[in-house]
Amino acid sequence: MDKVAIIGAGRMGGILSKKLAPYYDLILVIRSLRKGGLLAMELGGIATSEYSILAKANYIITALPAGVIPNVLDKISQFLRKDQILINISTNTERHVFKTLEGKCHIASAKIIGESNQIDLGELPLILVDGDDEKVKNEVASVFGHIGIVCFGDEKLVSKINKIASEQGIRAALEIKQQLEELNVPEEYISFAIRNVAAGTMNAFALGDESDFVKEIVEKIKSEKKN
Repeated sequence: MDKVAIIGAGRMGGILSKKLAPYYDLILVIRSLRKGGLLAMELGGIATSEYSILAKANYIITALPAGVIPNVLDKISQFLRKDQILINISTNTERHVFKTLEGKCHIASAKIIGESNQIDLGELPLILVDGDDEKVKNEVASVFGHIGIVCFGDEKLVSKINKIASEQGIRAALEIKQQLEELNVPEEYISFAIRNVAAGTMNAFALGDESDFVKEIVEKIKSEKKN
């Protein structure tokens, strides 16, 4: 069985670990040994803080915040092999950041259009894969096909999509909160309105599963925009 090493076991790293565990031998490289150890015990993997173990992996996934990636790349460089594929999933970290590793391993990206909590609850994400060549991209697609729907394309598109979707989602939530507060709706009710009604309605619209009620709202908004 191929080995997948995941550097970082934050929210998204933990989700990837759980979804990939049935198909690969997992190596979790994480600073918090207790957290990593508990997750590794649950999934039947290995947890360590030592980067040297990366030499054993076929695939290395960097599930890290953008700000710490350059420093980590310096530390892992000496343990990479030319036949390995290093996969970046950080939305805001682009290919040029990995330039120092060119020639030491294959470099690819798997950028996720999805929100970690929703993915953990079973929502299917879209993953945009890019890489050195077709063989590398196909291998990465095989790995991330266990996570969601895979497409090939420019990684820069994902940051634009996630930025717009996140900002507009927060904008809508703030507007709902404000309007309900003006009606003196109790604070504890507002969360249900946003998480259940608003999010559920948006999900139905995105899937094309619209009730007559939703269709009426869509037509009303379209009419208002025309005027």
